Amino acid sequence: MKRTLRKSMAVLMVVAMILTINTTIFAESGKTVNVKGYIGEWMDEEEIAQVTDHLSVTNVIETLDAKAIDENLSSAFVVQSPSTITVLVENGDVFAAYKLIPKGEGVWEIPEGQELPISGQALVWEIDPSGAEDEFGFPLVIEKTIDASEAKNHADDQPMYLPGCSVKLTEPGEYYVVFRREAAAGATQVFIRVEGTNASVEEPVQEPVENPVQEPVQSNLTASPTASKVLVNGEETSFDAYNIDGSNYFKLRDLAKVVSGTEKQFEVEWDGEMKAINLISNTAYTVVGGEMEKGDGQAKTATLNSSKIYKDGEEVQLTAYTINGNNYFKLRDLAQAFDIGVTWDNATKTIGIDTSIGYIAE
Repeated sequence: MKRTLRKSMAVLMVVAMILTINTTIFAESGKTVNVKGYIGEWMDEEEIAQVTDHLSVTNVIETLDAKAIDENLSSAFVVQSPSTITVLVENGDVFAAYKLIPKGEGVWEIPEGQELPISGQALVWEIDPSGAEDEFGFPLVIEKTIDASEAKNHADDQPMYLPGCSVKLTEPGEYYVVFRREAAAGATQVFIRVEGTNASVEEPVQEPVENPVQEPVQSNLTASPTASKVLVNGEETSFDAYNIDGSNYFKLRDLAKVVSGTEKQFEVEWDGEMKAINLISNTAYTVVGGEMEKGDGQAKTATLNSSKIYKDGEEVQLTAYTINGNNYFKLRDLAQAFDIGVTWDNATKTIGIDTSIGYIAE
């Protein structure tokens, strides 16, 4: 079924997409918008609200009337570059993005076999090379995790794209994104027009966000386990956190996990192609495994993380160290970036992380 859909996408060579239509413009540029798929015409608003979000799209500045473009589309947007499209649900056996080829006014072609690179992980099922058989005498099939960029080379193994898989759109132009869930008829289909970088948009010049002066950061330092008690929204929570040069550093994915579901939630992505960490605000965190694991209580060497860091498509300067293969961020830097309240009770030596209040600089 999956391979049939891939062929049908190639047959959909010419799509009449009329862009001279009414649009809804967001009050703020660069919003992250979630996309629902498999919406039936018979569904009322309550039923639609219960449908799971399948994808998220960052840096959205306009939303278009998708059905006026093509009846098969789920959503249509105008975005600023770079824009990241991320899978939010499991059981995705198709996830692909194409830069459309102009074929005339309002008409594009989907280039067969020219999918944009995908970051993240996918599952495939392969025959056990040992030749083992199951209880019915059939060859034993084993599950294997692969890089999502290699999934198209495993078409016969029916790859399954895991939540967190993403594709980044950087060049101006029109794009087609498709996502399909296993054994579900139809697909989530999105049309996206990329209109250049945020810097190209004519907007009033904004004052820079107040940030503490960045002191020179050493490349390698000793990280000592944080002894302070930590409360997250009033509940004591155990973290594998470290004190580096007098500041507390928390594992990035641990913080994302504990604030997920609150108004200060954010997603964490790794862009293997760009060697960059992407932080997406107002988006639920996707668990990847290993979050909130306890440390061994031993001091370790912290190496300055040189990866670029983006928040909602904009590069930001946040101090981060790598410890045992995990990224640790200065708590107050990350709290300031997402306006999360941080408190310190000297009497009880307690750190407070409070998503109900805003960040206040020391």
